[in-house]
Amino acid sequence: MVFLGACSVRPQAAQLPGQLIPLDHCIIMLIGPERWKHATRSGSYLLTPGWLRTWRAQIAAWGFKQEIAREFFQETTKELVLLDTGVDPDAATYLAELAAFVDCPSRIEPIGLDYLRLYLRDLILTKRIKRLETHQREVLKEANRKIAEYAMAFDLLIQLSSIQSEEATIHAIRDLFAMLFGCSDPTYAQVRGGQMVQFFPTLPTFTVHSIFEQLLVATENDYILIDEPAGFYLRIQYQHESMGLIAISNIAFPHHRDQYLSLALAITNLCGLALANARTFSMLQEAEQALRYEREITEHLRQTMSDLTSDLDQEQMLHKVMVQLEQLIPHQMALILLREGVMLRVASAQNLFNDARLIGTYFAANQQPFAAIIQRKKAIILNHDQLANLTLLEPELTRDIRTWMGVPLLQQEGVIGILIVASTQVNAYSANHVMIAQVLAHEVVIALQNVRMFQEMHTLAGTDPLTRLYNRRRLTELAEAAFRHAQKTNGNIAAIFIDIDHFKDVNDTFGHGVGDKVLEYLASLLRQVRSSDIVARYGGEEFVIISIGHTTQHVRLFAERLRQEVAQQPVNLPEGQIAITISLGVASLTPQIESLAALLRFADQALYQAKTSGRNRVCVWGETA
Repeated sequence: MVFLGACSVRPQAAQLPGQLIPLDHCIIMLIGPERWKHATRSGSYLLTPGWLRTWRAQIAAWGFKQEIAREFFQETTKELVLLDTGVDPDAATYLAELAAFVDCPSRIEPIGLDYLRLYLRDLILTKRIKRLETHQREVLKEANRKIAEYAMAFDLLIQLSSIQSEEATIHAIRDLFAMLFGCSDPTYAQVRGGQMVQFFPTLPTFTVHSIFEQLLVATENDYILIDEPAGFYLRIQYQHESMGLIAISNIAFPHHRDQYLSLALAITNLCGLALANARTFSMLQEAEQALRYEREITEHLRQTMSDLTSDLDQEQMLHKVMVQLEQLIPHQMALILLREGVMLRVASAQNLFNDARLIGTYFAANQQPFAAIIQRKKAIILNHDQLANLTLLEPELTRDIRTWMGVPLLQQEGVIGILIVASTQVNAYSANHVMIAQVLAHEVVIALQNVRMFQEMHTLAGTDPLTRLYNRRRLTELAEAAFRHAQKTNGNIAAIFIDIDHFKDVNDTFGHGVGDKVLEYLASLLRQVRSSDIVARYGGEEFVIISIGHTTQHVRLFAERLRQEVAQQPVNLPEGQIAITISLGVASLTPQIESLAALLRFADQALYQAKTSGRNRVCVWGETA
């Protein structure tokens, strides 16, 4: 600070090393302006020890002789007053000398330096306060500028959140950064899976691309500063996943680069959120479209599923699948292969050439590409070049195929077959076609399960669980059809009733477990009849054979051989050998027999005759014993 009194020559402000403080008089710093004004108005001439020390030189500088000095002081001054600060012990002597020189009364007024200290402290504090206020105004101005920038940025980011396309979001982010930082056409690199996949607006220069690569691999840094042209490169990420990279160069105010960078870093996470939302929305849209498409396909399949499941004949059901497949997936060849051990059998076929001759053909399950489908349990698509390296089918069936798709028929225990479609078009099948084929394959598996379950249930419903022969209900169904056919064609049909002699004694002696084994043994002997004959367990220890196409004499001889075989071969069991015999009753169709029930009744009567005649014999109805 520079203090200048009224008597000083004021220099230019630029020539001063500090702040200029003008004063009406330098004495004001010692007693204040009010006391100074009061003293000067009352005629007091105020003096300081410093001025008194050089009073002679001061008067000489005024150009006053003693006489003129006396006149001056006598006309303007009532008294000389020394403002004694205590800094100069000779001040009183100098005052007395001056008073005698100008012939003027004088006095000393002790004042000390307290006011000067307070005055200087007040000036210093005032200066600091002004400086602090100036700094605060600058900080507030900068804060207001940042608030305005952030507000504008957040307004734009709110708009970003409503954009549903990732590409549109990228363009909006580029526009946002260009507007905030005064740069033109920022370069953006779209990142997916840690790789740059697309650039906006065009491919970057080699330098920009190199810096992008550095930033992408340097996961510990989210930005790279560049000096020429002034700017920076940023990573835009969300939840630690890089979504994109952006190059900001030629910023409007290079000296504000650090502030620009801070703002950019503050909004990159929000930009990453907007990009993630756009990607999620796109994924949801794709998923919704896929689900809608799948729902339509599923509904279409469901409408025909009842037709598939209602048809319990496997061959007819698979033919319906082929018809359905033709409507769903464009193809020139389709096959359904069912797994039988280490082989795959063509159960149904459809192609441009000759589908009939393929049915029943076998392929090794370890042959490619079947092995790959079975091992991976996933669909595969092959092009023409890949097919050329495989011995898949006959050459005439594959030479025009350009796209081949195989889909596994999956059940809990694994792959039970393969659904194959092939096209003469290049790249004919997309992910949607794979999805449709998988849905259809799933329906085929269900239909096959229904067919097999029905066959198993039908077999179980008509099979005796112990002997695995037909039960009485199934016997009636099969024998009824055979009986009506024999009546219609005047053919031969006979019923043989068989009963184990004294079977109750076997159960009572050895237990029912051994009795069951005896029944199983006899069933194994009866199962050796011709495949056209019908063998059933009728109940308890009774069995029935319906012999088709044989005369009464032939049936009698067969029954006798069976009796002898049982009598001559004891049943070998862990409990020992058990000898058993059987009694048999035979009845053949005659004009007097009009129903199957009558035929069975007469055979039963013949059996009763064999039992009452001593057992272990064959009796024929209508013949005397």
